[in-house]
Amino acid sequence: MSEADLYKFFSSYDGEADLSDFTPEELETLLRERDEERAPKKSFKESYFEYYDDVKSKALKKQDW
Repeated sequence: MSEADLYKFFSSYDGEADLSDFTPEELETLLRERDEERAPKKSFKESYFEYYDDVKSKALKKQDW
């Protein structure tokens, strides 16, 4: 947890929060959750074709896809 991470985190509170409001464990948890939310998510198309990987099977004719 760097100072830059803390600065970005507290800037989202518009000065209504302070470092003393959180324990170190809470800060780590909140920063980890924030990073997970900002991580790029898979598109629906990628998820679909990952699950149904046989859709474009070479054994099928193109019209049967």
